[in-house]
Amino acid sequence: MKHLNIMAYCLTGLFALTACESDRDDNPTIKQPTTFQLNISSSEVYDLEANSTIQWGCVAPDYGYSAPLTYSIQINKDDNWTEAEGDTPASYKTLETTYTSTTFDVKTEELNRSLILLNEWYDEATFPSTAEVYVRVQSTLSTTDAYKCYSETMKVNVKPYYTKVSTEPAKLYLVGNHQDWATDGTAPVIIASDEAGTTFSGYAQLNTEFKFMTTTSWNDPNYGGANGTLEQGGGNIAVPKPGFYQVDVNLSKMTYKLQACTWGVVGDATPGGWDSDIQLTYNEESKALEAKATLSGGEIKFRQDGAWSISLGGSLDALVLNGGNIAVNAGTYTIRLYLSDGAYHAELIPEE
Repeated sequence: MKHLNIMAYCLTGLFALTACESDRDDNPTIKQPTTFQLNISSSEVYDLEANSTIQWGCVAPDYGYSAPLTYSIQINKDDNWTEAEGDTPASYKTLETTYTSTTFDVKTEELNRSLILLNEWYDEATFPSTAEVYVRVQSTLSTTDAYKCYSETMKVNVKPYYTKVSTEPAKLYLVGNHQDWATDGTAPVIIASDEAGTTFSGYAQLNTEFKFMTTTSWNDPNYGGANGTLEQGGGNIAVPKPGFYQVDVNLSKMTYKLQACTWGVVGDATPGGWDSDIQLTYNEESKALEAKATLSGGEIKFRQDGAWSISLGGSLDALVLNGGNIAVNAGTYTIRLYLSDGAYHAELIPEE
């Protein structure tokens, strides 16, 4: 009996230990770290033209368990890191490549381009031979993109090289059978939302197949694929059904997303007020979303899918996301909303 009791206690302890281990593995307690250490030389001068990559690294921050992390490198002119606010951009640039290990093979072309944009070194005559740059690394949990933590800041010496950098946002052309595969620059375009030119968003009327082109030449990089995954030079992308789509692309992750959507006009100048939209339909001839409507004097805005999560306002010739109400005069108009030519804008054409 005594042996049986001892065995029972041992088994009970074993089950309890196993349960505790399971709790720790499956439901870890996440700890928010305050900072972490970088492994970057502060004395070396990194020659960005002589090397395609330079190796930096860090000591993983302590999240309380072996968490899968994503690291992003950020650079600044000094150690004063401020976020974007209104029309004022952030004081720093974030490099487009992210890392999942504590060793970073930093692409020098990417770093050099970000330095030029950060410091506005557009004149070759005044381009510096060496420069100081402040570096920090942001970590997040890979599974949630949350629990951000920033490393210590290090002042690093670099030798940049001059190259022309466009300050215009990059674009992708959506070439397909919706416009007979024409490469004359008239295809719908979506615009990059980041300076690195890797994340794009926009709208297009699509038919059954298309591809993304970086220029109007098939000799330059183009992208196809299937099921949300892109491949450079890949096959034609199938469209679920003909219609108007919100199109999102991430060239860093090589993904795309097509979401069918509608657009309407709403406001106290419309018959339905702020509660009911005048629905716009795509006009192939004008390349615009269009409707005829009688408006009273007042205000309007454009919104997607009859909701306020995505709306456009400000001024008709330069619409901005979630911009202010647009004042209009009373009259009967053809309303046109242009979302596929690289600049969101609209016009009200009075009926004669």
